[in-house]
Amino acid sequence: MTFSSLKIHLALALLLAAAPALAASAPAAELAAAEQAVAAADRAQPRGEAGQLLIRARGQLDAARAAAGKRKHRDALLLAESAAANADLARARARLDAARADIDSKSARNDDLRRRLLVNRRPG
Repeated sequence: MTFSSLKIHLALALLLAAAPALAASAPAAELAAAEQAVAAADRAQPRGEAGQLLIRARGQLDAARAAAGKRKHRDALLLAESAAANADLARARARLDAARADIDSKSARNDDLRRRLLVNRRPG
């Protein structure tokens, strides 16, 4: 074996030895982000369709944790990102539903005030 081929074999051996370290690492940051997104969505108290999105996000987060435990890091990463996206959507829809309910309540209050003003204006 020549000196240059020894270098090549040594480089290959080092590369093979380092391959597990270079492999995809556990998506800890993505799992933490998904957990935070699910917790934030839960605080928004979603109902209806938004509640179903939150349930889906929780399921995806659980699946991501399980995949990470099985060292299926790519699957865990995709599931964690999907869980975070669904949780964010659930939170946004819950906030939208709350805003619409607030608008409906204020609109009903305005209608009631309008009726009272009209009743009080009539000459009697």
